[in-house]
Amino acid sequence: MNIHIRPISADEVEAFQRTLAVPMGFDPTPELAARFQKVFELQRLRAAFDGDHMVATFGAFSLTMAVPGGALPVAGTTVVAVLPTHRRQGILRSLMTEHLAEVRRNSEPLAALWASESSIYGRFGYGPASERAVMKLDKSYAQMLESISIHGTMRLIDQDEALNVFPEIYENAARQRPGTFLRSRDWWEHRVLSDPEPMRRGATAQRRVLHIRSGKPAGYVLYRTRTDSADNTNTLQLVEFVGIDAEAEKALWQYVFGIDLVSSITYWNQPVDNPVRWWLAQPRRMERRIEDALWLRPVDVATALGGRRYSSPGSVAIRVHDHLCPWNDGVYGLEVARNGTAQCHPVRGDTEIAMTPEALGAVYLGGHRFRDLARSGAITGTTKALERADAMFAWDPLPWCQEVF
Repeated sequence: MNIHIRPISADEVEAFQRTLAVPMGFDPTPELAARFQKVFELQRLRAAFDGDHMVATFGAFSLTMAVPGGALPVAGTTVVAVLPTHRRQGILRSLMTEHLAEVRRNSEPLAALWASESSIYGRFGYGPASERAVMKLDKSYAQMLESISIHGTMRLIDQDEALNVFPEIYENAARQRPGTFLRSRDWWEHRVLSDPEPMRRGATAQRRVLHIRSGKPAGYVLYRTRTDSADNTNTLQLVEFVGIDAEAEKALWQYVFGIDLVSSITYWNQPVDNPVRWWLAQPRRMERRIEDALWLRPVDVATALGGRRYSSPGSVAIRVHDHLCPWNDGVYGLEVARNGTAQCHPVRGDTEIAMTPEALGAVYLGGHRFRDLARSGAITGTTKALERADAMFAWDPLPWCQEVF
């Protein structure tokens, strides 16, 4: 077997999709192929070949992600797949090693992904940085504890209008939420608002609702409905839900709760700290399951730690053990000023906290506590240092990633 890895050419995109489709469980279509070519960056796609036969795929998006108090460039690790005929032969490790080296060359301090299997990516230094709430609510319990008067209007709009007004609403909200990615116009047009039939999975086309308050856009909802012919029930599937403030979110929920001919409401990806359950008349009736979402991998520890803000001043010496990215392996001194800005540099001397890159990825956005990971054995350190780090890294709101990429 002669496995080699290289970038793909434009005329190999179709073969790349066919290879990806086998382990990912979908059938390529012309619509999906057109969407693929408009969204993915050809220069960041890699494939593994057994002789002339493509046997694995790998890629990355060039993204900008909101971090506490700012934003940083991030490599969005994506389309990772190995044919079942070539698993457990070291191909994924080779692809990942090359990927992380490329990320470093691109001066991207972080890599991020959604894990298809939670057992795969920890060994490559990715840690679960954010969680999502998967919710379901029977329509008969879709009632607010206090009646809500919608100040403003709700309007169904087409794709062109959504492309003009949704991005500004989203951008203002996204910059406040760590783990959220800023979007280009192409991303909006060809990913978020693109609505090819294969993406609907038996549901209706997108419904796009704009909320106007005081003459200005205040929020939006993307949703579909799906009919189950077996029991003649209709499920309203929330795809994306963004309000500029709590008042706008309440108004949007009131709109959703008022949609007729619906048996239940589902939302596949809700922020864990979303306040809607506190607004419900019977919050217990909302089924809510917490799952891991965005996974994060520090590729340049000093730049990543120095590139976010912190909630409390202080200093801590962190030892990072990183065998896959040896340039990261070492001790880092993190110094946080009273205004939350930070400086981070490699240092010599005593270590207060020691961790792997996956543990650092888990705590980086403020979604998990150092002391919790220490109790699990994933982090070691003195009690005082762990308490200090928790105070420094804590952030409100909790991290959340709005979409799978």
